[in-house]
Amino acid sequence: MTSKRTSAGLLAGLLTVTLWASLPVLRDLITLPPMLTAAVAMGAAALMALLMGWRGASSGVAAWRDGKFWLIGVGGLTGALYFYFSALGKGDPAKITLVTYLWPLGFMLVADVLAGRGLRARTLLGSAVAFSGLVPLVLSNAQGESTSALGYMQGMASGASWIMFSLYLRGRAALSWVDYKHLFAAAAVASWGLHRAFETAPEHATAMDWGVAALIGVGPYGLAFITWGYALLRSSSTLLGVLTYFVPVMSSVLLILVGRAAFSLPLVIAFVGVLGSAVITQLTRRPQGAVSS
Repeated sequence: MTSKRTSAGLLAGLLTVTLWASLPVLRDLITLPPMLTAAVAMGAAALMALLMGWRGASSGVAAWRDGKFWLIGVGGLTGALYFYFSALGKGDPAKITLVTYLWPLGFMLVADVLAGRGLRARTLLGSAVAFSGLVPLVLSNAQGESTSALGYMQGMASGASWIMFSLYLRGRAALSWVDYKHLFAAAAVASWGLHRAFETAPEHATAMDWGVAALIGVGPYGLAFITWGYALLRSSSTLLGVLTYFVPVMSSVLLILVGRAAFSLPLVIAFVGVLGSAVITQLTRRPQGAVSS
């Protein structure tokens, strides 16, 4: 049974990173400002959760009564959306995604410490290998598209927000569709408030802009959050952290397929580095399908 749960968690993790990898391509198709995009996406995600769990019940005490729900859950999710969407408009989407998805290193290290394992050499070594393999992607500039320092800083801020949000999901029991509905709706309201306060409403938004923004909410920032929460509760945090390193690699492949980037040696090096990291971090794991927490 444990083995089946672990396999299901791993499959959920694979689906999550695939959905996340599609985000740069989808974001590139629209011109809405970052927080308006986030508000539309989270509104669509809340509607999806409502429709999927219209007869369901909450998994426990109302989440909105918990301060962590607002500070870490909603705050982490909103921050991840804002900083990432904003960063994508300031340079090469492959590079921005790479910087953002350095967050798995922090997540794996924090998860190990919280689980009482300390800073394990295997995790550090595997993360270093993956990071070393990904560095050529950020240093390459095949398209000649410059990326500002602010773009990199916002990518890092998005990554820090991702760590907060993932720790929130991992620290709770399995969330129901109702709980996710509340989480997505709260993030939509927060994003809309930030849009009204700091952004200018678009003058010439098209139906495609609104439709793709909603699609982001249904897929990369809706279903993917739910599968990520499921994976965090049923699979190794270390292995899931390694899987997320595939996001910049997969997103680069998708950008190549749609003509936004060119195939290059750095992409191959990144792929090999991520595979090497996965091997290193999963060596000498506990027997009998034990799951790291």
